[in-house]
This record gives sequence, structure tokens and C-alpha cells, in this order.
Amino acid sequence: METATTTATRGTGAGAGTTTGPGPDGQAPRHGLSVLVSRMRARLGEELPPVLWSMAEDELVDLLVDLQGLLAQAEAATLAAVREVDRRDLGRTAGATSTATWLSGLLRIRPGKANRRVKLARDLDTTLAMTHTALNAGDIDVDAADVIAHTIRNLPSEAGPDVRFDAERAMLDHARVFHPQDLTRIGTTILGTVDPDLADRILAKKLADDEARAARRRELSIQDDPYSTSSFLRGKLDAETADMLRTAIEPLAKPRPTDADGPDTRTASQRLGDGFHELLRRYLDSGESPTHAGEKPHLVITITDTNLADGTGHATLLRTGTPISARTAQRMACDAKVSYWGIVNGQQALTDGTRLFVGRTRRLLELRDRGCAFPGCDRPPAWCDGHHIIAWLQGGPTTVDNGVLLCGHHHRLIHQGAWHVRLADDGQPEFIPPEWIDKTRQPQRNNRLRT
Repeated sequence: METATTTATRGTGAGAGTTTGPGPDGQAPRHGLSVLVSRMRARLGEELPPVLWSMAEDELVDLLVDLQGLLAQAEAATLAAVREVDRRDLGRTAGATSTATWLSGLLRIRPGKANRRVKLARDLDTTLAMTHTALNAGDIDVDAADVIAHTIRNLPSEAGPDVRFDAERAMLDHARVFHPQDLTRIGTTILGTVDPDLADRILAKKLADDEARAARRRELSIQDDPYSTSSFLRGKLDAETADMLRTAIEPLAKPRPTDADGPDTRTASQRLGDGFHELLRRYLDSGESPTHAGEKPHLVITITDTNLADGTGHATLLRTGTPISARTAQRMACDAKVSYWGIVNGQQALTDGTRLFVGRTRRLLELRDRGCAFPGCDRPPAWCDGHHIIAWLQGGPTTVDNGVLLCGHHHRLIHQGAWHVRLADDGQPEFIPPEWIDKTRQPQRNNRLRT
């Protein structure tokens, strides 16, 4: 009868154990864990495939829990073996570039999974004693252990040993209750649970660093579309600038109320684009901008007298050379500073600019119309241009009796020519719709002007 001798061996965790005496046929002694695993596999093989139809429901549930615990313990033993392989550097001895690469080939598992196993094995052996014990006992599974290891591994360097110990213990408590996916989310805030003051200091520093980095990366580019007169606006803004832009634009990008011309059919993006236009228009009109080349920045449009008067041909934006329609130039000239360029006494000459609706005339228009006068529109005076009912290019004076306040949208609409505006006998503006809106073309007013 064969006898076995037992000798203690040096090791840590699941690597500690005993070796048996000489095996049959003079084979080298086997470690006790190897013998146990071999016996378990043989015994399970005898029982499989299982016939479970006769098992009671309560026992079936208990079996699932026990099997899950057994899997966790098997994973713990596997990780202990992986750690010992890694400690001995058997992968490189075999010619592999790393333990994980060797493990992937040996066990035919994905490289990512092999790499995670090696990392987890190292953490369990060196820094996560409580997690190691819980996994050995089958109290948690390897997925939960992996989440805990990842959480502790990624704590900031300011978190000392005591904080890491408390964080591991808290994560273990949660691992016995929550699914690994929920545990991952808990891990992102665990520092705030175990050391709120440190978490606040780290968060403040991180936010300051992120904001400084975002400010350095703030950029904006304006590129002309080679196939049209439009331009592309691209950029990246830090949180503060983006919030300032939203705060400034969104009130200017609200949907227009349904008016005599119909509902507002613009998309949200189109409204934001129009709001950006309005924001720039107000800024340039405010006079708050710094000077450039000795004067306030402004748009300069060049167009001949004939084209401006007739609305034919085109105009040009001086800064970019982009062509615009003469009709757009007419609309912009309604409430603009107008200068004339020509040849005087053989020399090029430019007259001083003359702003049209300003001062007292502008104030009287605001008092009378109280905003955009188009039927159904509620845009306030700050949104509005002064429009010449009879174009000043055709001799119309810049007076209250020849002016009306119109927001940008309705100013463009009037210049398109389908709608017409006039002053009624009582001095209030009224608008005559096109036939496709009202075949009788009855004049309409903004209800605000009736009160």
C-alpha cells in the first residue's frame, strides 16, 4: 500500500498548501491543490450531464447559489496560479512578451481578458487582502473583484493607505448587494463616501485643471463655402464660453408667434442661426465694441447708385469681397450709415456717413409702434430696424410719417415685395397681404397698436 508524506510549502493565499509524497510510477510529488482540482473535475465529470427534473425548486435555487460560489472559488484559485506564474515570469521564459500574452495562448482566451486576470491577480496579492479573502470564500464573484480592483487602482494619488482600505471595505459591502454594473457606478463616487473632504479638494483641483485646459483649447474658425455665399462656423468652446453663448442667443432664438404670414416654420438650428445674427447686429449697433483702424467696426457695402435705387445687379461686402443681392443692400440701407464715394475735382472722395433713423426720430417710432409693427409679431423695439415706407432712394424722407419699426424677419419679408406697408388715416401702420393669403387684400394691423 502506497504511503504519502506531507511537507509544508512556502506561499501566499491559494498558493500556500501541501505536497503529497511520490506519486505512482515514481512521478514527482503533487501539490495538494492540484490533487483537489483533479478529483473535483473527475467527480463532476461522473455526475454530468445532470438529471435535475426530480430536484425540488428550493434545492435548485440553492444549487445555483452554491455553483456560483464554487465558480468564484475556482476563479480565486486560478488567479493565485496566475500570480505565481507572473512572479516566476514563466511567460517570458517560454518566449512570450508578457505573462498576459503567454496566458492568452495557453488558455485560448482573449488578450484583454488575460491582461485583466494578470492585473487582478497582482492586486489581490499585494493590496486587496479583504477582496482576496471574500473571493476565496465565494462571497463575491470575479467580476465584482475586478470592479473593486479597478476602483482602488484608479483612486487619486492623494488617497493614502487608510482611505484605500476604507474604500475597499465599502466596495465589498456594496458588492454583496449590487450587480457589477451598478458597482461600477458606485465606484466612481466611492471617494466621496469614505473621505468627502478629500473628494471635494480633488474635484475642485480637477475642475480647475479641466477648465484651464478647455480655455487653452478654445477655438473658432470661419471658412467660406466655395459653392455659395455662406460660411461655415466651426469651433470648440469651454463650458463658460458655451454657457455665455447660450445665455445670449437663446432668448433671441425663441419661435416667433404665429402672425399674419403664418406660423414660425424654422428649425431649432435655424432659430439659433438667426439669433446669432441678431446678437451680432445688436453688438455692432451698441457702440460698445473696441475701435479697429481708428473707428468702430461696421459692415461696408459697395454698390452703384443705380443698382441701389433699382434693386438690380449686386453689391459687395468690402471686407470679404462676398457678393450680395441689391435687394439685401436696399434693406440694410433702410437703417444704416450711408456714405457716397466718387471722383471730386479729379480726386477720389468719400462723404461722411449719415445715419438715417436716429435720435428723436427713432424714439418717436418706438413710442408709436412699441416694437415690430407687423401683424402678430411681438418683437420689442431693440429687435427692430427703422424701415422707410417710401424708400429714401426714391426720395422718401427719414421721418416718423414715412417710417415703421420691423424686426429682422419682417423687414426682409417687406423687402421681398409680397407684403406692403402704409400708414392709415389715423397714423398707424397697416399691412396689405399678398393674394395667396387674402384674395381681398384687406389691410391688417398688429393688435398691440389697437390698445
